[in-house]
Amino acid sequence: MSTVLVSRSGSIATLVLNRPERLNAVSEELYRTLVDELNAADSDPRIRCVVLTGAGRAFCVGADLKAHKSGTRTPAEQARYVDLGQRACEQIQTMGTPVVAAVNGYALGAGAELAISADFMVIAEDAQMGFPEVSIGTFVGGGVTNRLPRLVGLRRATDMLILGERFTGRQALDWGLAHSAVTSDLLLGLAETLAAKAPLALARMKAALRRDDPLDVAFATEQHELLALMATRDWAEGVAAFAERRTPVFEGR
Repeated sequence: MSTVLVSRSGSIATLVLNRPERLNAVSEELYRTLVDELNAADSDPRIRCVVLTGAGRAFCVGADLKAHKSGTRTPAEQARYVDLGQRACEQIQTMGTPVVAAVNGYALGAGAELAISADFMVIAEDAQMGFPEVSIGTFVGGGVTNRLPRLVGLRRATDMLILGERFTGRQALDWGLAHSAVTSDLLLGLAETLAAKAPLALARMKAALRRDDPLDVAFATEQHELLALMATRDWAEGVAAFAERRTPVFEGR
């Protein structure tokens, strides 16, 4: 059975972390499959949004501590495991296709890292998130030490990463970490809105926001990106649709 299930509905691809018997704890196989499926979705012009969620009672509870406790990994295998985790989070953060993390149940440690790597997090109100790494003598990954302070501020990030206390979906929304906190049956609604956006403009906007440029560089970047988009069919379609008061149909070129 695959550790990541893939389904498609129109222009939306849904990736489901699929180790429910271990509350979707990450493994080398899960990370490797996730990276492959994210790459495949990002390379498919038919896919306009990716939803990442978990099977069963959890989004992802992080590292499989039962496997770690066995002590059978060599240093090379440990390094490969860590690298795969970093690659999965980096792929989510840097791919042009927008990613929505639909967080159900628990999102802890590496699971929380995957969730905050997404462009948008839609979280169940009663979900539980947290970064327990310091409490158990380990360290975070996925660019969290850079990304989390940008999302919630240094003071809040310090509390979250060093104290390691769990927080709810409602708190994640209040702190600016989540796009919305909803009941579990409404987790997937945002994807349709994103899938209708202009894909070229969205990918360029995502990249510009990720760079966190100083003001003078941001001005130059914006000018470059705007002029580049003006040469595309999507720009012409967007302008025409606005003038004609209709919904645009973007081609991604």
